[in-house]
Amino acid sequence: MGTDRYAYQSRLRRLDPIAKLTLSFAAVVICLSCGGIWTGICTLIIMGALTTLWGGVRPRVFLRFLRFPMAFLMIGCITIMVNRHPADTPVLFGLPIGGSVWGVTSGSLTHGFGIICKSMGVIASVYFLTLNTPMTDLTFALRRLHVPQLLIELMDLIYRFIFVLSDTASNIRTAQHSRLGYVGFRRSITSLGTLASMVFLRAWSKGDQVYSALESRGYTGILLTLPEEYKKGTACYLAALAVVLIQLLCCFLEVHFI
Repeated sequence: MGTDRYAYQSRLRRLDPIAKLTLSFAAVVICLSCGGIWTGICTLIIMGALTTLWGGVRPRVFLRFLRFPMAFLMIGCITIMVNRHPADTPVLFGLPIGGSVWGVTSGSLTHGFGIICKSMGVIASVYFLTLNTPMTDLTFALRRLHVPQLLIELMDLIYRFIFVLSDTASNIRTAQHSRLGYVGFRRSITSLGTLASMVFLRAWSKGDQVYSALESRGYTGILLTLPEEYKKGTACYLAALAVVLIQLLCCFLEVHFI
């Protein structure tokens, strides 16, 4: 379910997850540290190419995953681009209201577009990890890196209960549709309110049953999984070095020549 469906089909599935984590983390750190429009675009293109061409994820799937954060970024950056300015401020486009003008200047447009590019580069770097590494491999890598066990268990349980919530909401919504619960605006609002209230209660009950089942099988706070044999991640380390060098080069060119 979710990104795990594509991660298990990835060509990089058997590579050492620590190597893939290193590549993703290095790209994220450089993209956030350097910032800028061209560095973000460069990171987005490179990590997208690695995910699709190297990992084997279809470009349509990768672009579909990018749509959701892009929508949130566009809405959030509108508030950054549009500001109130004095009446004599040169704006690209705006609307005079009272003694000031609400609009977009060249500086605010560049700033907002830079945030979008930087964020999309970071998201593409994270998608490289999630679309090529199943959750079980990632938690195993975190154990090898000596991340606190409590944090790993919380991540694992929260991730699994996302699908419990999704399955519960889907079953309730199907039952409501079969009873014409979404015919008309008023009935749709009522059904949506019922769905929101029931999904938490049923998911809580199901989660309690899962926890009881774990305890009955000797659960002591640690979900242990058998380690797998992974291929050496030398290629990922070399790719990480190449990506970092390209990002730094883009940052240098952007600062001094663009």
